[in-house]
Amino acid sequence: MKPAQSAYPAYLILALGLLVLAWSTVLGSSLPVKLGDLGGLHKTNKITATWLSNSHQPEEGSFSLQDMRQLTQYNLRDYDLAYAMEASTSAAYQKNQSPVQVLGVNDRYDQFHQINLRSGCFLTFEQENQQVAVINEDLAQALFRNCNVVGLEIELYGRKLKIVGVAGNDRSLIGTLTDKGYGTVYIPAKVLLELEADSRITLLEVETKDAGTTGRNTAVLETALASIGQDPANYKIIDYSVAVLLMEQENLLRNFVAATVAMVMLFDLLRRKIMDIYHFCRLRLRDKYWSEMIKGDAVRLMLGMAEILALVAVILLLWKLIRFSLYIPPENIPNELIDVSFWADLIKKGIQTRMQSAGYAAPLGEIQFNILNTIQNWNLFLNIFLGWPLFLLGLYQIKLLKEKLLKVELFCVVFMLAALSLGTALLWIIKMPPVTETGEMLLVFSSIFLAVVKRTGDTPAETWAFL
Repeated sequence: MKPAQSAYPAYLILALGLLVLAWSTVLGSSLPVKLGDLGGLHKTNKITATWLSNSHQPEEGSFSLQDMRQLTQYNLRDYDLAYAMEASTSAAYQKNQSPVQVLGVNDRYDQFHQINLRSGCFLTFEQENQQVAVINEDLAQALFRNCNVVGLEIELYGRKLKIVGVAGNDRSLIGTLTDKGYGTVYIPAKVLLELEADSRITLLEVETKDAGTTGRNTAVLETALASIGQDPANYKIIDYSVAVLLMEQENLLRNFVAATVAMVMLFDLLRRKIMDIYHFCRLRLRDKYWSEMIKGDAVRLMLGMAEILALVAVILLLWKLIRFSLYIPPENIPNELIDVSFWADLIKKGIQTRMQSAGYAAPLGEIQFNILNTIQNWNLFLNIFLGWPLFLLGLYQIKLLKEKLLKVELFCVVFMLAALSLGTALLWIIKMPPVTETGEMLLVFSSIFLAVVKRTGDTPAETWAFL
């Protein structure tokens, strides 16, 4: 299987293309699942409202405990909700000190976030007024040099709090990219409001009951905000049900590209098969009648028609697998495509939003989502504009070298399987959920197989002769 020396560059380009295609396939499927894992019990069935800290009314723009009680008892009484505020200070134990991020939260916060407790328990409703804390492993190691610290006390703002739980660190790629380099402490929101006079409740998270794209989730939250006298324009609202749909849609686009490559090859094979039968019939009809040709060459004609029907069936099956309804946020769709004022207003709104968000400190969940979304965008871009061009360029170079079809097929199959195994192993290493989508794998394999046949094989008959 070792190619000739002159063929090494072509096989290297081909291998790089296959590597990008394999990696983008396994990574793309993993990212939406990881986003769901980071969302705790509710996964992506949640919507968040984060206060834009530089709003025109800074104090009135944040939430109060009274607001949270009103929402829980009235407007959002049928919904699970969490809220949080953030502060920075130093934590101490005896002579040891360490900078920490302090999160004042309610007892439902762990239902919306991935908090893997190593020991103890998370904050409960009964502890709303108690001096208790949950710390993470980093802080436990910094202050106590071990993680068996449940029942001990740490000092925050000159007050001692009892440790009731220790949270494990996220060792995944996302956890590493969002690591602040210092520990985290979770305490009851009411306690943090007493300890830090300038702290404000800035994050509200609500479970969603509509997984579609109707906007119902956003309407429910905006109505709730208005009921407590808050302007929704002063908050950054993210519906994670829609966010994960858009992320998964990029996987569907990637599959669409792979299947399109396969369908182009299949249409070409179909055209060639039809032309073969056409020329065969013309040749026979020079000296035979239709009835004589059908009677004498019935088997060959039946086999040819069976091949055509099989190709049509495969094309229809591929189309059924890849078709989907493209979702575009309604606010980005004009009533008329040629509507200068709409696009001008859209650009103006974008500029105003960026100006309003200047200095905006996104919460951890939003930062994680932004990182995952950025990785997914780059993953799709590299798949379309690097993976496929490299693969097709490698095939073109191999065709010029007149390499044997069977040799190229074996190389692609073996290297693709190795690349998929390597990609899966890499996901395990970076602590990302390895997700195997059989349909996606088959689409990529079929596209690669057909592209190799088309680029390096001369005719369908010769292709099957090799196999």
